[in-house]
Amino acid sequence: MKDLTSATREELLEIIGHQQAQIEELVVRVAELEEEVGRLRRGGGGGVQLCIKASRPRKEKKERKHRDRAFVRRRESPDEIRHHAMERCPDCGRKLEGGWEHRRRQVIEVVLPRVRVVEHVVVARRCGICGKRWIPRLSARELGAQGKRRFGGSVQALVATMHIGCRIPMKMIRKLLGELFGLHISAGEVVKLLDGVRAAGGEQLARLHNEVRGSPAVCADETGWREEGRNGYLWTFSTPSVRYFVYNRSRSRLVAKEVLGEEFAAVTVSDLYAGYNRLEEKHERCWVHLIRDLKELAELNADRPDTLAWVEAVLALYGKANWGPGALCAQR
Repeated sequence: MKDLTSATREELLEIIGHQQAQIEELVVRVAELEEEVGRLRRGGGGGVQLCIKASRPRKEKKERKHRDRAFVRRRESPDEIRHHAMERCPDCGRKLEGGWEHRRRQVIEVVLPRVRVVEHVVVARRCGICGKRWIPRLSARELGAQGKRRFGGSVQALVATMHIGCRIPMKMIRKLLGELFGLHISAGEVVKLLDGVRAAGGEQLARLHNEVRGSPAVCADETGWREEGRNGYLWTFSTPSVRYFVYNRSRSRLVAKEVLGEEFAAVTVSDLYAGYNRLEEKHERCWVHLIRDLKELAELNADRPDTLAWVEAVLALYGKANWGPGALCAQR
């Protein structure tokens, strides 16, 4: 490059003219490139599309939300503490003494209770004055068992929990009781224990049934339920304080009608299953199901402004409405 400090006037004018020509060429080239970039951004041009990711503004770091308790694994209160230390140095064999706590580790074990047999001895006594013989009558609470059964309430509760709550077949219940506790029980005894649970809870079940029938609003629903190898349905009738379940092989509206009773005149909340359509009492649809169908209706009719306006009006009404009986189904 020529030294400009020693160049003549003519030489400087020549350099300036050459630079002006280069600048004009670059301006034209920049305009062409800008037009090409715009075309690529719009997806035109048929070539490789240029994807330019806009820089996002940096978000301000929010203060961590204070929690009432930490969701971490907590240590259990130990029932036994075992200390482990090396007695001698593995390298030189010198005896090791003292030391400090390096770490702790908890291992949780299940201690299976042994079967406890309680033998009740009934003593008969005779009155020395009247000469009558007196024998105490033991109640079910004193015996800890129903009727003349030889298995107590703890065994009965365990059998009911495994069969009803855990859905364990009766054959497997017998096997588990034998392997875990060494308790041998017949299939007939398992059935009798379950029948005893049903009989003991009859009064409480009737009270819950009456409470459902007397509620101002009941949320009804049903789901598939297999019982003893046969398909059926588990019906539920819910209020803010009661959950009443009924098993029936039918999914007919007559099941709901029978549970609610002929005199039921309150509000029934349900999904869009057609079996609830012919209930004679006041009927309310579950908002969760209704809103889901409204959104689907809007997607299918995106080109119909009148339908979209109607959906928006219903959703706006839902937003303004106070929570009433319809909240029962949404809360389940």
